[in-house]
Amino acid sequence: MGLLAASVAGMAQNPVLKGVFLKKLVNNRQSNTLFVAHNANGGLTVDASAPLRSRDRAFQLNVLPEMNITGRVSYVGADGEFYPIYIGKGETIDIDVKDATITFKGKVGKENKFFAQWYKLVAPLRRLAYTHEGRMVKSGRYVDVIDSIAPLAKKMAEKVKTGNKAFDQWVKKAMPYNFQVDVMACFNQGVNFGKKSEYPEYLKQQFEHYSFDSMDVWNYVAMPYEHLCNYAFGRAFAYNFILGRTLPIALDRGYISCPELQAEVILASMQRGALDSCDVRCKKYEHSFVTPEQRQRRDVLLRQWMVNQPGNPAIDFTYEDTKGQKHSLADYKGKVVVLDVWATWCVPCKKEIPYLEELQKKFEGKDVVFMSVSFDTDRAAWEKYITEKNMGGVQLISYRKGPLVDDYKVSLVPTFMVFDREGKVVSTNAPRPSEPQLRRVIDDALHK
Repeated sequence: MGLLAASVAGMAQNPVLKGVFLKKLVNNRQSNTLFVAHNANGGLTVDASAPLRSRDRAFQLNVLPEMNITGRVSYVGADGEFYPIYIGKGETIDIDVKDATITFKGKVGKENKFFAQWYKLVAPLRRLAYTHEGRMVKSGRYVDVIDSIAPLAKKMAEKVKTGNKAFDQWVKKAMPYNFQVDVMACFNQGVNFGKKSEYPEYLKQQFEHYSFDSMDVWNYVAMPYEHLCNYAFGRAFAYNFILGRTLPIALDRGYISCPELQAEVILASMQRGALDSCDVRCKKYEHSFVTPEQRQRRDVLLRQWMVNQPGNPAIDFTYEDTKGQKHSLADYKGKVVVLDVWATWCVPCKKEIPYLEELQKKFEGKDVVFMSVSFDTDRAAWEKYITEKNMGGVQLISYRKGPLVDDYKVSLVPTFMVFDREGKVVSTNAPRPSEPQLRRVIDDALHK
């Protein structure tokens, strides 16, 4: 009986997060899942989730100890709209999110009382910056709202005093950036302030006397990369009328002056394909990579970028055949290799097999190897299929792991690649066998 009572008491101490989360998406769709996440390495890492009820988008999440989110600030939201909340021990946190504004209902702790007051203060700005209403008003309305709220928001963050020292320190660091995020969102609404003299005083200060000189923005904003892109667009294009890709402009003109932060932005841009990796390969931003870990990540990303450029050396890979024998791409140096990345469950993949077999016959006796690497995770199903179909060539299985996923970034099947006799890339996005162009690609590689 004592153990049962202790168990019930322990459950009672677990926080509960509940409420309603309304977010409209394109085509009148709405978010279906609410996420609880924390900032890690410049992005959000999901800790927990709860379905949003289709009828009214209500939810309830019982916060368990293994989620490791009690006693700290988390971000709650969906589809790019996230709010910081504090999940305190034993609290029942009831929120209502609508029209880009969060309100707290019922009895909440001192930390969430702060957030409730904060979002009440910035509600007029958020309704402009994140809803359809903001696309309909004149820029003068933005000026009035931004400049009236800015000093109050600054004072509120500076004067926070909940008695929770760690929370108060977080607020002083994070909330000025969160206000900055909401202001910069106006550029997503297509706001045109006109002349520099017509801009809000807050934005004039941000665009004339400001630089990101520490890693703080990377650690205290839910989606810092997206925010820095908005900032760069607003300052470079809208305010200074500088044409060109805004992130390189931000890096070159000192908008981001902290080298470590520069490196994180560059790495995030490379991952998204938003920054020409040639710039990085040519050492343009060499000075930004101040830590060994950043340089290592850069080198990996560069290698992944280079392998998809024709003429560069291929990244080798090794996978097993049906007998457990390992085959590497490097084993076939001296021959042209045609690679088919496929799966037995992929209907378009199977439609290409007869055309692939036809190609194999046409190049029979020539220095061409046809290699098929399956993304199957069920080895038995894979072996059964290739046996029943009497499939030729070199048949290998990857279990959707290894260099084809990590280095070549293959995410869709079928994918076809061609490598020349020297082990260099001809194409990592070659035509399909059903397309006549693939035969010409192979012929050109043979006679190179």
